[in-house]
Amino acid sequence: MTSVSLQSVFKRYPRSMTGWSAFRRLWELFQPPHQLSEVTDSHLADPEYLWAVRGVDLSVEPGEVVGLVGPNGSGKSTMLKIISAITLPTAGRVEVAGRVGTLIEVGAGFHPEMTGRENVYLNGSILGLSRREIARHFDEIVAFAELERFIDLPVKKYSSGMYVRLGFSVATMVPPDVLLVDEILSVGDLAFQRKSIARMRELKRSDTTILFVSHNLDAVRNFCTRGVFLLEGRVVFDGSTDEAISRYYQYADRTPVGWCPSRQEPFAPGTARAEIARAELVDTTGKSLESLVPGDPCRLRFEIRPREPLPAAQVAIAIFDSDGTLLSKFTTRGDGVSLGAIDGPREISVNFPHGMPLARGMCRVSVTVLDGDCMEILSSREDAVQIPMLSRETDSGLAHVQREWKS
Repeated sequence: MTSVSLQSVFKRYPRSMTGWSAFRRLWELFQPPHQLSEVTDSHLADPEYLWAVRGVDLSVEPGEVVGLVGPNGSGKSTMLKIISAITLPTAGRVEVAGRVGTLIEVGAGFHPEMTGRENVYLNGSILGLSRREIARHFDEIVAFAELERFIDLPVKKYSSGMYVRLGFSVATMVPPDVLLVDEILSVGDLAFQRKSIARMRELKRSDTTILFVSHNLDAVRNFCTRGVFLLEGRVVFDGSTDEAISRYYQYADRTPVGWCPSRQEPFAPGTARAEIARAELVDTTGKSLESLVPGDPCRLRFEIRPREPLPAAQVAIAIFDSDGTLLSKFTTRGDGVSLGAIDGPREISVNFPHGMPLARGMCRVSVTVLDGDCMEILSSREDAVQIPMLSRETDSGLAHVQREWKS
């Protein structure tokens, strides 16, 4: 029997409340949701609505741990709210088997004026627990949350971490059939995060179905048995966790948002003493590259065209990430390479037998021609090459490290 089933699920929200009276908002609040029997292209094109989820089909079997990954605004949290019935879909069908535990928002289901003790019973009731079940596990819930000294204080006096600890403890102390977790564990302190992860591993071993949303891709990779990549409210990929994360990285690596803009050249047009032309990264066969995988060998080649004879010249290469952080910088002089005099066009190349140092993102390479003493800049191209790094599925972090294993 399927634990969670979504069939052609859509969800839309008004883009603006401008012009809505207070009475209309109150009226809409108590109206049943407007269900559409069918969503057409004209519905999706309506500028008055934002479609957060667009035709999602998803089935989750008992005991599966599914990681939902994707950029902000891709519909991950909305899907969890639909599954937990916090909000109802605009169209489509949702079926959930068994009791659902939700960890979606800090303090969700808590009343700020009530004490922690009262909120344990309130939140437990919302999650479908009977008063007898809550009473039987009450001491365990409080002990796990480490809130014995504060349990009779109003929760409005709790920190966000205390909210999370109490909410997580209530939601997981009596194992739910389906647990929904949305980036909530990042709020707690490190010790509680470790304890929470250990608790979730216990639930995983007990065949609880878990849907896990997080931007901590290492946690998704290590904890989940299946990955779903969402983009603009649609399922782009559903399969292995490594592949879902790889697809997400490929999307992020190719997205221009946040790229470091080209810097202004240090010379007015025509004043540089040389021109740097035809700069490109090529593979070992000399074929120009449009993307690069960390660790793959490549070669940077460019042409120096002097506007006047250069009695001596040096070259500096700098490698940056998309934020403009300097990853590496070196010169021909520092590497003991002599270019000699440059009287006419000359092609220069530098080999990178182990590839670029960046693990993912946009890699930017600048090329600078200097005088023989590396004191005077003769020409410079700040954005000689920009190339996306297509991250390896099993690597994490910003830098790629060459390694060899022995046992």
